[in-house]
Order: sequence, then C-alpha cells, then structure tokens
Amino acid sequence: MAVKFSQFSEETNAANITSIVGYTSGGNLNVQIPPANLDTTYTLASSASGSNVVLTLDGTKPGGTATDDTITITQGSGISFSSVTAAGFTIAASGAVTTVSAIAPGSPSTGNPLIVTPTTGDVTIQSMAFAGAGNVGHVPSAAAASAGQFLDYTGNWSAPAGAFTGFTVTGDAGSEGVANGDTVQFTGGTNIGTSVTSGGATTDIVTFNLQGTIWTAVSNYGTNRDIAPTDNLNIKAGIQVGEATTTVVGSGVYTTGASGSDLISLDQAADLKITVVNPGSGNKFYVDGAQQSTVVLPRGFTYEFNQLDGTNSSPLQHPLFFSTTSDGTHGGGTAYTTGVKCYGNGAPVSFTDYHTNFTSYTSQRSIRIRVTQNTPALYYYCYNHSGMGGPIAYGAASGLATKTVDQVTISNATTGTVALSVTPTSEAYTDMYVSGVYQNKSVYSLSGSTITLDSSAYFPNGSIVEVVSTT
Repeated sequence: MAVKFSQFSEETNAANITSIVGYTSGGNLNVQIPPANLDTTYTLASSASGSNVVLTLDGTKPGGTATDDTITITQGSGISFSSVTAAGFTIAASGAVTTVSAIAPGSPSTGNPLIVTPTTGDVTIQSMAFAGAGNVGHVPSAAAASAGQFLDYTGNWSAPAGAFTGFTVTGDAGSEGVANGDTVQFTGGTNIGTSVTSGGATTDIVTFNLQGTIWTAVSNYGTNRDIAPTDNLNIKAGIQVGEATTTVVGSGVYTTGASGSDLISLDQAADLKITVVNPGSGNKFYVDGAQQSTVVLPRGFTYEFNQLDGTNSSPLQHPLFFSTTSDGTHGGGTAYTTGVKCYGNGAPVSFTDYHTNFTSYTSQRSIRIRVTQNTPALYYYCYNHSGMGGPIAYGAASGLATKTVDQVTISNATTGTVALSVTPTSEAYTDMYVSGVYQNKSVYSLSGSTITLDSSAYFPNGSIVEVVSTT
C-alpha cells in the first residue's frame, strides 16, 4: 500500500513524536524508526600536544562510524597551558606583569607615574617633577639656577638665607662640632707661625708661615748645617766611586758646604778642552789652550778630555787615546784602557767606534780616564797622527815629566851635531826646530845624547838648531 506523506500532519515538537515511518533504500520496505535511532552523538575532549592543546570533536551515529574534527590552540608569548585532560585545561600567564602599583606623587606633581590601559594592556611610565620630602622625580633643569644657589629639599633652586648654624671639624683624633657663634682658633706649632689677612668677615685668610730651622743637612765628614726657610738647598754633585762614569772627583776626597745654600759643593770636576792647532810645525793637541803641555792629573780623580771642538775632526780626524809609551801606539796599536771610557752623543761607545765614527758624534765626543794609585805613567796621543800629544804627570816630583832645550849654531852647511844635556828614551821624545821651523824626524837621528843632522839636508851656516827633549 502506498502512503502519501501529504496525508500526515506536521509536528514541530520532537517530544510529541514517538515513531517515524520510512522505507529502506533496498527492497522498498516500509519501516517504523524510533526517534532515538536518528540522533548523532557528539563528544568534545582536550589533549596536550607538546606545549599546545588539541580540541577533538567526535560525532557518532548509531550503527555508523565515528567522525572527528580537531582544533589546535597554540601557546603564545606570556601564556602557558597546564592541567590538560580530556575534560579541559588551564590557561595561565607565564612571565607577564599581573599587577601594577601606581604611586601618586605629591604636590606640585600631578597624575600617576604609571598609566595602565587594561583594554590594550599598555603600561606608560611618566617622568614626574621632583616634589620634595620622600617623593621621587626628576631634578629641575640646571638652567633655572644661578650662582650661589643649590637644590633644596623641595626640589627647587634657592640661595641659603642667612649663615649656617654650625659645622663639624674632623681631624686625626676625631671630630668636633662648631656651633653658631663659636670661635675657631688656628695655632702655630714648632717652627710654624700664623698670620691673618683681614678684608672683612667673609674674606679673612689664615696663613701658616715656616719659621727658624726647618731642616738640617747632615754631613758624614764635616759639621751639620741648619737650613732656614729662606735658604736654597742646592745639591751640585755626588761622590764618584769606581770606574770612570762621571766628571767628578773620586773616592777619598770630600767637600762640605760651610755656609750659604750649597749642601755639597764638589767643584773639582775636570773637563779638559782639547783643540788642534798647527803652530807651524805640524798639528798639535792643545789642552785648555796650552800646546802639548804636560797634563797634571792628581790621582784619585776622574778626568774628561773633551774633543767636541771642530778642530778635532776637520779637516782631519784626531781621536785622542792614552798609552804607556810616547806615541808608541800611533797607527792603531793597543791603547791603555784601564779605567778609560769613550763617549759619543751621550752614550758609552767602544774604542773602535770612537775612532771609526769620530765625526758622527756631534753632541758629545770625549774620552774619560780615572787615575788611581795604580795608574802607570801615561801619554796622550792621536790615534791617526804622530807628534801631536804629550805626557801626563800625577803631581809628584817623580812623576812629573820635564822638557830640556839644547841649542847649537850650525857652522857646517851640510851636516852637524847637537850634544844634548839629557838622554831621551828615543827620537819620539825629541822635537827639533831649525831657525824656529819644526823639522821632521827624518832629517836627524839620535844616538845616546847626540843628535846628528842628516847629510842630505841642507841648513845654511849660522842656522840655530833647538832640540826639545822630554824626560
């Protein structure tokens, strides 16, 4: 039997329906279906997926298969998920500001230093003017201040009214309070006096003055001497000990200042100026202006032969050295070096450097020698040229070299002899002049105490021959 659905009445209230009539898709069978068999059952559950939460919606029809839909809720900044179960989960703030305390500033400031906008989550921090007392704020601009003002407790620039009521004097032994109206007295002590320069109550100046003896110079060898405030303390030199390093006196000699401002006055420094001059008989060393003089150097001192004068280096180089024989090391032989040092441009240099780089030393060019009790008899000479130097004596009669002059008039025009009053060691210890003109040693020979003129030389009759012998 066919059933027309139009013959049924419409029912809008599901509670009034007890059964539904329909038919199957196969066989066209009419069936009666209870309403409960037409419902779909849905379940909603949550589960954890790492730091995120997954919501699952499960729908199931009776007699059919389940269908699932999922939604993932991702954890964001400042948010954390906890207690995640199928029944639900907890959303919590993580590291975010949860509470804000806004402190209202005091007068004259207005408003809150912190402004919180809950709808947007914005927090604004305001810079508030300093309000004094216990309030906090920024300091007013220094441009608003003038000389003599300071920032007071109200946060304003002001000048102090009247005078201070007191202050505290702090010292090594503690501190002492000085109240308004008290008198502070400055008192001098031993060798210290005080004076006051008055220019009004606000400009009085207290001055401390040194009086009497404030120091004493103690001498190891002489009398101690007091030094007054008006004295100048000058230390002019020290005492030289050891090898030749400075141009001052040596050990065993001391000098103390008896009066005046000098604590130690050691003026026995020896600076011998060396120049080179040709007096008509060849280049000679001049020592402090004296030609080939016997240099007297008392023992126990250090002496400097200063060769900075340009005549020592131009047109020829004349490095001065010391030897135990007269001119015996000319041409590069062994020089006497005990207690001797060479200096070039402010620094010690070797003996080789001194004569090799002689002209390059333009600010200092000197040789120093320390004469001790064991220093032998010495001569000073030119490293490059003969006949320029002379002997060194040490002040004693036995050590002082002497010069003897013997003279004869030539009567034979071709040859002649000169009988000397002394016996020189060698020809190097003799210098011959004919009518005042220096003669090369090749024109004569020495035998004992007799000088014989060479026959190849020609000296007019009447020529005066002078022989200077050093012994």
